[in-house]
Amino acid sequence: MDKSSGAWLILHYFVRVGDATSQLLNVTFLLGTNANESISGRSWRLRHRIGWSQARFAIDLLFCPVQQYHCQTAHENDLARAKKLAGINQL
Repeated sequence: MDKSSGAWLILHYFVRVGDATSQLLNVTFLLGTNANESISGRSWRLRHRIGWSQARFAIDLLFCPVQQYHCQTAHENDLARAKKLAGINQL
C-alpha cells in the first residue's frame, strides 16, 4: 500500500487513535505509571506475573488474525517511541 494513498493515511490514523486509547485506558483504569505505555506493551513487559500473562494471551489471541505476537510488538514499539522522544539511538 502506497504511504501517500488515502487508505494508508486513514488506516494509520486509526492505529494511532487505538494506541492513544490504549495508553489512556492503561493509566486511567489499570493505574499504570507510564503514560506512554500501551496495555499490550505492559502485558508483554509483565507477562510473568499472574493476571498479566492471561491478559497477554487474550490480547494476542484477539489480534492473531492481523498480527502475530501483538503484545511483544507493542512493547518494542513503546520502547522505540520512548527512545525517539528521549533522542536516544541505542539503549
